[in-house]
Amino acid sequence: MVERLAIEGGEPVRREPWPRRVQFGEEELNAVIEVMKSGIEDSGKLWRMGGTKTKDFETEFANFYGSKYAAASSTGTAAIHLAVAACTFEPGSEVITSPITDVGTVTPILFQNLVPIFADVDPETLNVTPEAIAKCISEKTKAIIVVHLSGLLCDMDPIMELTEEHNLVVIEDCAQAHYAEYKGRIAGTIGDMGCFSLMVGKHMTSGGEGGMTITDNEEFWRKSMLFARNMFTPWTRIRFDIVFPVLNYRMTELQAAIGLVQLKKLPKIVEQRRRLGTKLAKSISHLETVKPAKVLRGTKPSYWFSIIHVDTDSIRVSLDDFAEALRREGIPVGARYTGAPMYEYEFLKDRKIYADSCPNAKRALGGVLTLSLHESCTEREVEDTVKALEKVEANYRRTS
Repeated sequence: MVERLAIEGGEPVRREPWPRRVQFGEEELNAVIEVMKSGIEDSGKLWRMGGTKTKDFETEFANFYGSKYAAASSTGTAAIHLAVAACTFEPGSEVITSPITDVGTVTPILFQNLVPIFADVDPETLNVTPEAIAKCISEKTKAIIVVHLSGLLCDMDPIMELTEEHNLVVIEDCAQAHYAEYKGRIAGTIGDMGCFSLMVGKHMTSGGEGGMTITDNEEFWRKSMLFARNMFTPWTRIRFDIVFPVLNYRMTELQAAIGLVQLKKLPKIVEQRRRLGTKLAKSISHLETVKPAKVLRGTKPSYWFSIIHVDTDSIRVSLDDFAEALRREGIPVGARYTGAPMYEYEFLKDRKIYADSCPNAKRALGGVLTLSLHESCTEREVEDTVKALEKVEANYRRTS
């Protein structure tokens, strides 16, 4: 007999609140107090030109990832903007990217007077594919921004081969992929530049907002540092001799102090998320209407969230109803991740030059659930999720 759903008056799988993610502790508090004390003595020490924390954070972040250089910034969007601006492409040049991403991946392209071109995705990973990228390359293409969505990795080897063939710059958007691995290499170190969001809620944070751009290319680093106004032009005689249009994207010393503490915690955070995400994927493999996102062989995801695919043709309710039934069972899932591919967003859809069609992305988004299995969760949360999925599937699965 099929167990009655909570949404229909049955007993829910879980009544306890989902674990609250605890990101900060005494270490972060003490780090902030230390900076504030120095600021009381000399307020100039609260910004990077007078303090040391931001410079130390850049050094430690670069060392952690095995990169030569790192440029700190105020947000994850700023980190991508630094990378795009550092390339100094001619206006009208094209940059290929993913249709399933945050708007912060796309707006830096627009603000540099460049044209975003959207490549379709693998419907099982929601990440752009080498084949789709190849179809989008034109004489105007100058760069690719790959997005490692949810901490799952794009297939970087064939992407790098393709970009080397066409002499393209590769920027990795690692906002959701801190410390993820692709065949022994860390995400963000495979392309020419790697960009990280340090917003609260990400794997690590610099206290609410923050960003970091890493590279082994000294020219890209210098230009990204200038663009963020992280330093003035030390190779010129005039302090304010700005050589190209820049913005103020500087990170504060308070942000950097928190980031330095958080960076030390990152490996354990990712380890726990990877363990729980892997367990969930294995534990739902027997289900008929739902399945986990595909993990490419040789990769180690960092699972900013777990993707659960729902075969909407195999259930007798909508994706939203399926998700609501799970929430009533005590499992806080979201539906679709984004409501539509990026090119359908209001600020892009009326501009013919940006129009594109990515059928895999469009279709896949219609059957995606997202679940946060963060480092404060335990195997209990995985087990409850599996039970709830089994229960909802049993009630909503189409039968012949």
